[in-house]
Amino acid sequence: MAMNWKPRDWIEHASFGLGRVNENRGDRLDIKFINSGAKTILMTTELKPAAPPPDIKFPSVGGKAITSLTKVERAARRPQSMTGARNTSPR
Repeated sequence: MAMNWKPRDWIEHASFGLGRVNENRGDRLDIKFINSGAKTILMTTELKPAAPPPDIKFPSVGGKAITSLTKVERAARRPQSMTGARNTSPR
């Protein structure tokens, strides 16, 4: 039986641990987990009600969650070899 989760409800997930519901979108829940970050999970997922942990604050900067500000660094591209480069000089 699925529960009617509301924003700010605390839950426990078997894999992700403790989290707080941010939004109920009908068939999905947006949850911010303490150790796993923000996740969207299906309402059919087995969740248990949980008590809010004492003195927990999610990291944020300027009112926005850090997870939304995190930039993924990519490895530098290798320079293109001259043998495979097209000749773009005018003829």
